Amino acid sequence: MKKMNKLLISLVLILIFTVIPTSTAATIEFDLVEDFAGILSQEERDALQRRAEGISSRYRCDVIIFVIDDMTDNDGAYIWARHAYEEFNFGYGDEKSGLMLFLSMAERDYALIAYGFGNTAFTDYGKDVMLDNHILPLLRSNKYNDAFSVYLDKAEEYLAMARDGTPFDRHNDPNATDTSFMIKLAATIIIPLLIALIVCSIWKSQMKTAVPARTACNYIPEGGFQLTNQADTFLYQTVIRTKIEKSSSSGGTTTDSRGFSGRSGKF
Repeated sequence: MKKMNKLLISLVLILIFTVIPTSTAATIEFDLVEDFAGILSQEERDALQRRAEGISSRYRCDVIIFVIDDMTDNDGAYIWARHAYEEFNFGYGDEKSGLMLFLSMAERDYALIAYGFGNTAFTDYGKDVMLDNHILPLLRSNKYNDAFSVYLDKAEEYLAMARDGTPFDRHNDPNATDTSFMIKLAATIIIPLLIALIVCSIWKSQMKTAVPARTACNYIPEGGFQLTNQADTFLYQTVIRTKIEKSSSSGGTTTDSRGFSGRSGKF
């Protein structure tokens, strides 16, 4: 019976994506959490739905989870997610603001797309951190409910920052700042010191037969040292350069021709 239900759901999605006109598809009501692949229990889906509704209402930006069993063509997860977002009338308010986590379970494809205010709240860097550090590790371990819960946590965190006027991005990520500082410290101090230590060790190993000299007699010719000619020769110059600082960029968001931003791949 469960396999039959999945088959029927897949057939409905195929019809929606390939046959039903746009105006008809847009009238179909979908929840913010849709699991057509059956990877969540009813209790898990209901709890995620309540949380998604609260976040979406509080920050005026839909936070969506959309899971299907299989894609019917090779357009890719990003195109499917974008199509679902548009055709099924997702998005909050007139700007249709939102963030969608889309999964296709057959080939383990994912997409994370944003629109409207979602493009402001979820920068390119923010999406990368959300996926690479928080969501994908859980999805790869088949911990789907945990992954979706963390997704909602991070979405709420990023939306709160964006509504306060400081969207999460590279310049205000404390982890990125710490890493950058350590890299700069290593490049400017630690690495040169290690190189100098290695060079000095090599030189020292080549001077085992050398002994200290008490006088400089061995370097003075018989009859003494006399200057027969003298001249000033320019050997070195000191150049001082002042770096012109470029205005730092917050990173921001790259959108496509239809106003979406996002990333897709395999998990």
